[in-house]
Amino acid sequence: MKKILCFILTAFLVFLNMSVLEALMIHQTAIEQEFRQENLPPFNELMISWNADRPEKGKYLFYVSVKTNDWSPWLLYASWGSDGQTSFVSSEKDAPARVYQDAVEVLAGNKATGFQIKIVSEDSAVLNRIHGLHIYMNSDKTQEAKQTIAYSSPVFLNVKGVSQMTLDHVRHTDLCSPTSTTAVVRYLSNNSEIDPINFAKRSWDSGFDIFGNWVFNVAQAAVELGPTWNCWVERLSGFDDIYQRLHRGTPVIVSVRGPLTGSAQAYRTGHLMAVIGFDSEQQKVITMDPAFPADAQTITFYDLSDFIQAWNRRGRVAYVYEKKIN
Repeated sequence: MKKILCFILTAFLVFLNMSVLEALMIHQTAIEQEFRQENLPPFNELMISWNADRPEKGKYLFYVSVKTNDWSPWLLYASWGSDGQTSFVSSEKDAPARVYQDAVEVLAGNKATGFQIKIVSEDSAVLNRIHGLHIYMNSDKTQEAKQTIAYSSPVFLNVKGVSQMTLDHVRHTDLCSPTSTTAVVRYLSNNSEIDPINFAKRSWDSGFDIFGNWVFNVAQAAVELGPTWNCWVERLSGFDDIYQRLHRGTPVIVSVRGPLTGSAQAYRTGHLMAVIGFDSEQQKVITMDPAFPADAQTITFYDLSDFIQAWNRRGRVAYVYEKKIN
């Protein structure tokens, strides 16, 4: 039996500068049978993150529709459940938007001002197993990162290094995202037994045959961390956001594209690493970069300006972790 589950959400705005609203983050706080959010600031990209216990049987199907002049058809965003996870290229003729892997894209230079989300559950994938839903909307992913505060205070989070190159997996060179996420989740949960190879299996996107699907890695992180944590994907406004989260005790995983001076490889097609600290004296970003050949070599220091440029090339994507307040 299938049940259609929809969520009422409440929104808070994330301003990337003092005058122009460029991004919006919405987090679930209540549940209803139907959900529709309209009259939002214009956006052309949307990403959905969910936090749930993985069902023992069955799956969730996530659908989305966006409003430009009219509502788009329902587009299948993701399937996630007991037997794995799949993202899609989901579009219809003359539709104003499409789903491609991690994101909903509004097409032809248009902007949307509303969205709808529908979750269809199958078998034992029931509503009360979902404890978080996070919607990110963006209108300019190419904008340069901003710096508004002085990074004068050092910070270091003792995230233990994990090299993807040492993993006994035939595709270990592709495992930067699950390896980085495993290291962060081990730190946040104080559980060193979390296996990066199993984590990779549970975040592998069968639709695209990749291990780097952003929302699937975040979904598996939420499985490991449990309902006391919120986990989501968004494009941050700049290093300020990372720096402040580090001082609150949470690492941030970022996507970069090279060149990046001192990196293990060229990272020409993109790479994921965990930001775990900042050396304020040298103005260097401290990362757990899993591309290095040994665990002990993964704690690396990158020049702040080099890091920001490499992060900008991937639109400042970040996996964000936040402990819930009781």
